[in-house]
Amino acid sequence: KLTPSEFVGLNVVAIIAGASIGFMLGRSSLPIAFLGAIVGFYAPRFYLNVMMGRRLSAFNNQLGDTLILLANSLRSGYSLLQSMETVSRELPPPMSVEFTRVVREIGLGLSIQQALQHMLERVRSEDLDLVITAINVQHEVGGNLSEILDTISHTIRERVRIKGQIKSMTASQRMSGNVVALLPVALGIFM
Repeated sequence: KLTPSEFVGLNVVAIIAGASIGFMLGRSSLPIAFLGAIVGFYAPRFYLNVMMGRRLSAFNNQLGDTLILLANSLRSGYSLLQSMETVSRELPPPMSVEFTRVVREIGLGLSIQQALQHMLERVRSEDLDLVITAINVQHEVGGNLSEILDTISHTIRERVRIKGQIKSMTASQRMSGNVVALLPVALGIFM
């Protein structure tokens, strides 16, 4: 967890390190040092994007279990806030971290809808958007939230399962595409 100023400092260090490595590898060549500085500029951003993607993937994979836990808690007589507290205690990160923040925001005076909207702004998951919309509609109209969450959980689990099947079925074709794409570059370097 970095503050914005720490990230900027890390970015400056990466630029200097990239330029230094490029300067040494290029035997005092300024264009190679400039290329190293460009790589150093984009390396922290690339790393950050990879880590954000992993966190979002982990969050989406935990969402089905979260909805089942919420629905079971609601069925057992807990309120929605108590169910969210249960999720924040029982599940591993990143889900527990996000629900802890939601419970804390509600404790500070925000409504459940506002706190959930803030979580959606932080996470930006389409599945979470569906869940929050269902909770908001249920709050306005009424109905059995535990049944709604069960239905959404089933839908999300099926979507994750189908995505996994598609990914495994297309793995060899994607690898072949990468090899074919890199073949001209490797042949050009070789020649």
